[in-house]
Amino acid sequence: MTRDNERLPFLQIHPKDNVLVALSDLPAGFVVDFGGQQFALQQPVKAKHKFTITDLAVDGEVFMYGVLVGKVNVALSTGELINTENLRHAAEDFRLGERKIEWQKPDVSAIADRTFDGFHRSNGTVGTANHWLVIPLVFCENRNVLTLKSALEDKLGYRVQSSDYSSEVDELIRQFRSGADIAQLLDADLSPTAIDRQPNRVFPNVDGVKFLNHDMGCGGTRMDSDALCGLLAGYITHPNVAGAPC
Repeated sequence: MTRDNERLPFLQIHPKDNVLVALSDLPAGFVVDFGGQQFALQQPVKAKHKFTITDLAVDGEVFMYGVLVGKVNVALSTGELINTENLRHAAEDFRLGERKIEWQKPDVSAIADRTFDGFHRSNGTVGTANHWLVIPLVFCENRNVLTLKSALEDKLGYRVQSSDYSSEVDELIRQFRSGADIAQLLDADLSPTAIDRQPNRVFPNVDGVKFLNHDMGCGGTRMDSDALCGLLAGYITHPNVAGAPC
C-alpha cells in the first residue's frame, strides 16, 4: 500500500478489519491518516502490534483477517494499542456455509484456437511430459528402490550429471554463440526437458525416470494405508506419468 510514492507505516489486512497493524515502531502522537479520517496514537505502538481505528465499547468486537478474533475488556478510543490486557479471545460460532454449486462457463473465445505441445492419455487427460515412476508400497522397500535408481539411472540415460546449473549455463552460451539477443536469452527454456542432458537415452520418448520413497506402509492402520494408497495413486495417475511399477 503506497501513498504519494511513500510506503505507509501501517496496514489493514482485510477491509472488514477495525484495527491496523503497525509496520514499524510508531511513537505516541503519531498522526494516522486512514479511510478519510485522521487520528493520533494514544500510546507508542511497536512494529507488528495493532491499534484501533474506531471507538470500541466494553465487549466491542475486534476483527482481523475479516473475522472476529476478540472482544475488548474495557472501552477503547480510536488510536489505542491493542494488547493482551485489554483484549480477550473470541470467535464466531461454527456454522456450515451455503454450498455453492452454480457455475458459469468462462469466456474462452480468446484462447479457443490456442494449442500447446502435449498429448492425450487414454483416460481423457492431457500430458506435457512422459515419465516413469518407481514407487514402493512399503517403506521397507526404500533401499531396494534406491538400489534400482543407482543401477538404472545412468545406464538408461536419465542421471542428472550436475546440480550446479552448469547445463543451463552451457545452453545459454550455445544460444548466445548462435546469435541470440538479450530478449531471446531471457526467454530461453531452461527446463530439464528442453536441455538434452543425456543424448544417449535408451527410450527417447521417455522424459525421465523418478524413484520415489516414503516412510509409510508397514504397521499402520487401515486409514493410514488408505491415505497412502490415495497419495500414491495421485502420483501414478498424473497425466505426465506413463507408467509406474510398484
